[in-house]
Amino acid sequence: MKKEKDGTGRCYELILNYNCNARCRFCSQGDFDKALNAPFDAIARNIYGAYKDGYRRLGLTGGEPLIRPDILKVIALGKSVGFRFIRVQTNGIKLADPAFCRALVKAGLTFCKFSFTTDRAADHDRLVGVPGALKNALAGLANLRRLKVRLGTNILVNRSNYARLPEIIRFYLERGITNFVIIYPVYIGAMADNCRKLGVRLSDCEPYFDAAVKIMEEAGLPGEILFLNTPPCFLKGREKLAIGLDLFNTVVTDPAGGSTDLDANAAASKVKGPPCRRCSLNKKCRGADEHYIRRFGWRGFVPMKKAGGEKETGASGRVYLSDNEKCLVEILRRKPNASTKEVLALSRNIVLCRDCSDGNVVMASAASLGGKGLVKSSFERGVYRWVLAKPYAEIKKLL
Repeated sequence: MKKEKDGTGRCYELILNYNCNARCRFCSQGDFDKALNAPFDAIARNIYGAYKDGYRRLGLTGGEPLIRPDILKVIALGKSVGFRFIRVQTNGIKLADPAFCRALVKAGLTFCKFSFTTDRAADHDRLVGVPGALKNALAGLANLRRLKVRLGTNILVNRSNYARLPEIIRFYLERGITNFVIIYPVYIGAMADNCRKLGVRLSDCEPYFDAAVKIMEEAGLPGEILFLNTPPCFLKGREKLAIGLDLFNTVVTDPAGGSTDLDANAAASKVKGPPCRRCSLNKKCRGADEHYIRRFGWRGFVPMKKAGGEKETGASGRVYLSDNEKCLVEILRRKPNASTKEVLALSRNIVLCRDCSDGNVVMASAASLGGKGLVKSSFERGVYRWVLAKPYAEIKKLL
């Protein structure tokens, strides 16, 4: 596919620092040197080098990247070099300041990935160790939504939230997030220290994983929820939602200058046991995390009898729009009856666009919006064109 051939699907991830303004009880970096910050000149070399090597997605993370005094300078450099996709992973505490949010977007931020643990302030603040953390992060979420930045969240699974995943997802859907990554923890760092209080078996999580996916399917967003560190045997019927079955296409550079190719190192901490040898996905799945197996063993792992057999999905509740769908709506508002070629050109000026470098993505988004009754298509002289099927003022309520 085009994304693989020209590099637009590859991500260059920079860990800018290990220090943080939170004290998360589940942090996997608990033992890292918090004084270690990547110098700006090294960051600049990495950004220039990554773009030259064909990377077209830039990820900035930490620690907490937004506490760096030069974060606007880093983002602006990425934009000036040519990155149209610039993502920041954050706890969101600093985003309560509307002026700071505007500055981030002006500098070139296109995607903000929040780290939310729950929808309950007392529980979230206790888990991240900062009073008022959720209140500030939700204010930041509202600020960036008004600026029409793409939004997503990582939800770290633990004993205090796993049984409420469906409710948590509904809460954030209502607040504009339509992209979710459910992260099962790796039991290292602070998470290892707090395993007795926060740890939960994958088999206990499985029914709630299933319920969470159903919420997204009912919302018309079946592909906008993914699971990290979760073997596909705990996502039966929806194995394709397990991150890691396909390539990561991501290189991570740490503050000391070390570089890690996630695909080359993906299996480094993974192990396989008796259930894996009888599983139809054995050749494709990398196995289970060794730290998990040390604590919980292989109980609950059930071999997949055959690959595939994905469950049928379909929107049946309130409809929400993915970021790509929102992008297409904005384009058709500005230029009704646009062709694929015109959509691709216009998407360059809309930060909501995730990957409209590929005409197939435009077609898929248009088809999905058509299924939701929001877009109509026509085909003339070998060219597809699309137009909004309802007044923009009515569709705007879904944005």
